[in-house]
Amino acid sequence: MTATVPSRTLSPAAPVGGARRTGLIRILAVLVIAAIPALIFNGFWLFVAAQVAVFAIATLGLDILYGRTGQLSLAHASFMGVGAYTGYVLASRGFGVGVQLLGVLGMALVSGALVAIPTLRLSGLRLSLVTLAFGELFAWLLTNTTSLTGGTQGVPVSPMTIGSTDTSVPIIGYLVALVPALMATLITLNLGRTQLGRRMLIVRDSETAARSVGVGVSRTKVISFLIAALFAGVAGWLYGAVNGFIAPPDFNLFASVYLFVAVMVGGAGSVLGAWLGAAYVVLVPQLFTLAGFPNLYALVGGALLAVVALVVPDGIVGLLRRARGLTRKGRR
Repeated sequence: MTATVPSRTLSPAAPVGGARRTGLIRILAVLVIAAIPALIFNGFWLFVAAQVAVFAIATLGLDILYGRTGQLSLAHASFMGVGAYTGYVLASRGFGVGVQLLGVLGMALVSGALVAIPTLRLSGLRLSLVTLAFGELFAWLLTNTTSLTGGTQGVPVSPMTIGSTDTSVPIIGYLVALVPALMATLITLNLGRTQLGRRMLIVRDSETAARSVGVGVSRTKVISFLIAALFAGVAGWLYGAVNGFIAPPDFNLFASVYLFVAVMVGGAGSVLGAWLGAAYVVLVPQLFTLAGFPNLYALVGGALLAVVALVVPDGIVGLLRRARGLTRKGRR
């Protein structure tokens, strides 16, 4: 009996140590991948990499709302617009980065609450229609408050100044976008290990079942909306600073649909899927433009979404998981 005691006391430690090593390896892998654009690219493609990081933040937020909580929003790009125009207005009045960030977070929370609280009892198509109405109202405000937003012509946004440099320098713009994107990634990863994250999954699977086990469905929905709005607001703020120009079409219904396409194509409910989806919505239009067919992206994007929804509902991540499973079976 004494021989069995050490094995019982030591066996639980092995998985913990293995999990820590796996986590460390993943973190190192992420850092290496994040460093690749800075080491290889310059100029235009480094700017594109910064755009991927920006859209990854927004896509992660939508993935929390839809992929983890099951709430379909057609106004996610509008939350990006709230952050972009709030940052622009504060920057144009001489406020620094810290004040801009606080303003963006505050306005994102307010806008998220304006959508979430009146729609507590809605879900599915009815919820998506309400968010669509919010997005259309926001687009109307952008185009009709010309003195504040520049109207349909859009406005140039000053680069974000950090110390003696600013985001007009490609490597600085990339790093300014990358750091918040990595923070958003870590937050999303840790969210899945919390009680809130587990409540979100229960609400997504069945609101009735969630209520039966004592989950506050309304509170979970509101928190999910607020987190998604915060992520999108920060993404919009960074988009303006990196892109140098914002206009109402950047945040209209089609932009929200493209973000939804990103979540679906990458794989809903997956952090990796959110990044893959962000890469898709940034890189694929650029490739079509370079090939001389910029107008084909919308057609191809719609067709791809239909194919993914019918054939591969779990997106690229699902394909990767299946391929890994087949590889393991082949080795056996």
